[in-house]
Amino acid sequence: MQQLVQDVSVVFHSAATVRFDEPLRLAVRMNIAGVQRVLNLCHKLPLLVSLVHVSTAYANCCLDEEIKEQIYPTSILPQQMIDAAEWMTDDTFDAIQPKLLGKHPNTYTYTKSLGEILLRDGRGEIPTSIVRPAIVTASWKEPLPGWIDNYNTATGLIAGFGTGFLKTMIGNPKTQLSLTPVDMTVNMIISCGWFNAVCKPKEVNVFHNICDQKNSVTIEAFLSRMKQTLAQNPMQAMVRVPSGKVTESLLWNKVLRFVYHLLPAFCIDCFNKARGKRVFLYQRYQIIHKASSVLEFFTMNSWQFSTVNTGRLSKLLCKDDQSMFYFDKLDFDWDTYLLNYNLGVKQYVMKEDMADLSKAKTRQTRLALIENVMKGVLLLLILRFVAAQTGITNKLWELVV
Repeated sequence: MQQLVQDVSVVFHSAATVRFDEPLRLAVRMNIAGVQRVLNLCHKLPLLVSLVHVSTAYANCCLDEEIKEQIYPTSILPQQMIDAAEWMTDDTFDAIQPKLLGKHPNTYTYTKSLGEILLRDGRGEIPTSIVRPAIVTASWKEPLPGWIDNYNTATGLIAGFGTGFLKTMIGNPKTQLSLTPVDMTVNMIISCGWFNAVCKPKEVNVFHNICDQKNSVTIEAFLSRMKQTLAQNPMQAMVRVPSGKVTESLLWNKVLRFVYHLLPAFCIDCFNKARGKRVFLYQRYQIIHKASSVLEFFTMNSWQFSTVNTGRLSKLLCKDDQSMFYFDKLDFDWDTYLLNYNLGVKQYVMKEDMADLSKAKTRQTRLALIENVMKGVLLLLILRFVAAQTGITNKLWELVV
């Protein structure tokens, strides 16, 4: 602690729980009370000239309007939520959660919005900025193109579709995906640290960290491009041929889940059980369905984010710094980026060796053959059943005789 007091002049606060389905009490303790603890520490640092807090672009996703770079009011004060989390029973807390969240889709966006208010009201004279990243994804350039080390956000979708586990999901194919490479997010955070120390703003400035919205990608385009890259660079861990369907219909999605997920999983599990092998596929799909359900609000909706402050921040940097700490790029090539993203998931997350690519392609060809044969057998069985029910077979025989 003494070393912190003596040496620290800039604080970057990004610690948070990012689980959408986190219990509200835990989300409050981490995303609101956590901000309070950081502020308490900051007020003990005499050399502090800059505080940068990482929030989320979806902190105000409940609004039906362009989301501006400002802190929006809430119906309850952050301190009231912190106090309630300490004394209220679990049953009572769970009972009032829907009313507290209001139009917020989950505890994550709700607590992050309250954390911003607590930061604004408790910072005192500390020069403070808030960075709001959108969907943070694999790196664009640094440390390596496509670098990623977790399954969060779109990475989980790529892994799910790439291995053939995920065949269908709820979403609007035309929804704009606000993907933000992690190196662009880091560069903006660093730039905000500089901005606070040099410009010493009196107010809390908010910056949306989002790729150029005029050059964004839709869910439909995202899956189409990923299908192309996966065909050339398949994953060795695939269990079925990669393909994906996105539908807005809850009923149709349930039908597709049954046909493409649960029915094959049940058959494969029965086959494995008969052979004395581990049974896991059906249960894994239950987990996948639960995980994908928390994303439905975001795959069904699009938002417009103001980036006025972000543009001003970029212009404050000199040319060399703009090149080094890039975060406002307009020359973003999605085809190259998504190819590197796919390769990054394959190498850095799934730990697959590119030297084994030929084996993965062989596996892909074999799985495609098996899938086509199974489709043919299923079609023949359906035709046989229909023929038997309608008497077509007997009629054809009579015509021949």
